Amino acid sequence: MKHELTRRIFTACMLVFVLTIGLVLFVMERYQEKQARSEVQEQTEDLISVMEESGTELLGQFTDAGQMEITVFAKDGTVRFASGSAPETGEAFQDALAGGTGRSETWEGPLHRRFTYAAQLPNGQSVIQVSIKQDPVWALLLNMATPLLVLVLLMVLLSMLIAAQFSMKIMKPINALDVENPDDRDIYDEMKPFVRQIMTQNQQIYRQMSELKEEHRKQDAMRREFTANVSHELKTPLTSISGFAEIMRDGMVQEKDIAHFADNIYHEAQRLILLVNDILKLSRLEADGSQQEERTSVELFGLCREAASRLSLNAAKQDVALSCEGEQVTVSGMRRLLEEIVYNVCDNAIKYNREGGSVRMTTGTEDGMAFVRVQDNGIGIPLADQGRIFERFYRVNKSHSKEVGGTGLGLSIVKHGMLLHGGEITLKSAPDWGTEITLWFPLGTETPQTPAN
Repeated sequence: MKHELTRRIFTACMLVFVLTIGLVLFVMERYQEKQARSEVQEQTEDLISVMEESGTELLGQFTDAGQMEITVFAKDGTVRFASGSAPETGEAFQDALAGGTGRSETWEGPLHRRFTYAAQLPNGQSVIQVSIKQDPVWALLLNMATPLLVLVLLMVLLSMLIAAQFSMKIMKPINALDVENPDDRDIYDEMKPFVRQIMTQNQQIYRQMSELKEEHRKQDAMRREFTANVSHELKTPLTSISGFAEIMRDGMVQEKDIAHFADNIYHEAQRLILLVNDILKLSRLEADGSQQEERTSVELFGLCREAASRLSLNAAKQDVALSCEGEQVTVSGMRRLLEEIVYNVCDNAIKYNREGGSVRMTTGTEDGMAFVRVQDNGIGIPLADQGRIFERFYRVNKSHSKEVGGTGLGLSIVKHGMLLHGGEITLKSAPDWGTEITLWFPLGTETPQTPAN
């Protein structure tokens, strides 16, 4: 910026210098022209007085080394006196014959010399004409070429020096500005808005960095917690499998109990498979959920009826009445993931219900959104736990969760799946009243924008 500023100031100085020289030359030219007209008029009047007293005999004494010439014409144009080469009659002579006085100007030669003429008819018999020859101003400057060249060089050097000094002075407070901690007290008024903008942007950057650090800290904490939870969840069934297998290996199991032990091993292995599958699903959703499958138009009421059909056996085992009602509503989404979302919510409503309870699934539209509402009259969720039920491995009632099974990742999968569909989840619940979870989706078949994880 300093070099650019120096260049601009230098250019401005040189421009002012050139314009000044041009203006001076113009003024000098006009002044010279005015002086020539005045002088030739005065000389003509003086020479008329001399000629009236002494005739033409003394006129030769008034010539000015070739710069001024005097000519006396008879009315018919005959030259009666000429101090130099006798000129032809011209415009000034014709005007003097016609009106008593005349004046004209001509430019002659390669140097474009100016000749200024004045003529008068003082006695009605003879016309006296005076001419002054002048070189143009620029011709005079050519005679001063060497000193003028020196002057121009000095002006160029002086302009460069001035430009460099001014640019350094202008840039000094700018260079001294601390962009990380700017202060607008010692800066130009014109730059204060820019400095304030830097201050505002710095504050935004600091705030965003703090938010990123906090987010990173939370993510690290969640990662550590997730690792610990996974380790704990895997350890329990693995410990059981290992224990049962060890007892069987050491021959400490009677023949009639082998089937029982094998059944326990099978169930623990199935629990491990479910857990690993849910962990993989959740990891894929968090890592690159938008690439799960192609989005298509999905009809929600049919989806709910399919989920109810798949869960009918579980509901019957727990003596829970399962129903599906509402209207056909179409949304854009990933069908298998939507099946998983509805299935998990409904499965939870059955598991955490009471004997003789009910689960009702409803579909419809409201406020420009499509919804799937799953309502049960089960054990409910305490208010203190409602904000955490969508966290990974979070269980409200650990003892009951162990009885009904599950991996603790179902509602976390629901949460991430809804985010991928641009949807929202609302929850209403109270102990001994039951739970109502509503899944809200953008209405229509347009593909919603996938949010960042």
